[in-house]
Amino acid sequence: MKKFMIAIILITAGMTSPAVVENSQAQTHVERKVVYTKKRKTRRRTRRRVRRRVTRRAHYAYRHLPRYRATVRVVPKGAVVVRRGSVTYHYHNGIFYRPRASAFVVARPAVGVRVRVLPPARTRIVVAKRTYFYYYGTFYQEKDGEYEVTGAPEGALVAALPEGYDVEEIDGTEYYVLDGVHYQEVETDELEDGVGYEVVNV
Repeated sequence: MKKFMIAIILITAGMTSPAVVENSQAQTHVERKVVYTKKRKTRRRTRRRVRRRVTRRAHYAYRHLPRYRATVRVVPKGAVVVRRGSVTYHYHNGIFYRPRASAFVVARPAVGVRVRVLPPARTRIVVAKRTYFYYYGTFYQEKDGEYEVTGAPEGALVAALPEGYDVEEIDGTEYYVLDGVHYQEVETDELEDGVGYEVVNV
């Protein structure tokens, strides 16, 4: 009887062992697939974070205005025509629109263009004892009771730029480029926000 019971135990063990081994191998194989899938997802997220460059929204103050170099079908009501040589602009509330085909493009005016009125939100800037007025990426100087467009003076510090600028990195330093003018973000106590954009010569 004892020999018979021992024989049954051995047979049972021999029959179940292969199944247990196979089941164990199958589980191990499945677990490896799950771990591999999770690693791939993590790597993709990491690459996205590296590629995404965090930059300050320098245009935030002008977010309600049209984007620089944007195309519009019609100019705002009340726009006045301003000419400089053979170039014609439509000026409204500190923004210049230049005709193109059957539409208008938001453009930076040429140096020398004059307007009679600037928006109340303009800022007054003094650089090298010279007074400038700034609004929406354009600098002016007061002449004969009007405001004449001038080039961006090096060292001028502004609070915002119109949307449509490019971000360029030179020797590890990030610059905001608007119509060929380079601005560098700086911390300053002169502005309420504590951050400004200084015209630099690059």
